Amino acid sequence: MSDAVFPEAAAARSAVYRVFAEAFTYRGAEASPYAIDGAAFNEAFEPAIGKRASSLRERSYVSEDQGTLFEDLTRFYDFFGLGRREDAEMPDHVSIELEFMHFLTHLETLVAPRPGDLASLRRAQRDFLSRHLVRLLRGVAGKLDGASPGCQALVAEARAFVEHEAARLAEAVA
Repeated sequence: MSDAVFPEAAAARSAVYRVFAEAFTYRGAEASPYAIDGAAFNEAFEPAIGKRASSLRERSYVSEDQGTLFEDLTRFYDFFGLGRREDAEMPDHVSIELEFMHFLTHLETLVAPRPGDLASLRRAQRDFLSRHLVRLLRGVAGKLDGASPGCQALVAEARAFVEHEAARLAEAVA
């Protein structure tokens, strides 16, 4: 795909990341295309409520300690000038990681005229996806058992999109 066409694609991908980020929140799930009610969301994604729930936090699916994970995530966010509000989800929550990718893909539309910046931004996306979001969504999908059809569709579609993005960037970015 040429760089002249890529900004439009980046805007579309950014919008998809935004929809997924919202859908993985308690408030956003019901209004999302998946129409997941609060009870189904909690049963599927809140381990404190449902014994078979799949955590939406990356720390649940990694062997490294939480401090190391949070440090790596914070470095990504800080590098792009992003901070964390006190009342926000923790940095390893799937909605935060998806929101970050929404931001990075939006930046593509702004830096498209600068090839060096665009290449660097795509490398950051590739690295973030491969080091964080792919394994998080694989973990969520692997533990999701008996959840509502809406929850299952949300996880399956988000995982497929993110894995496709990771593969595309791995091939396109050296």
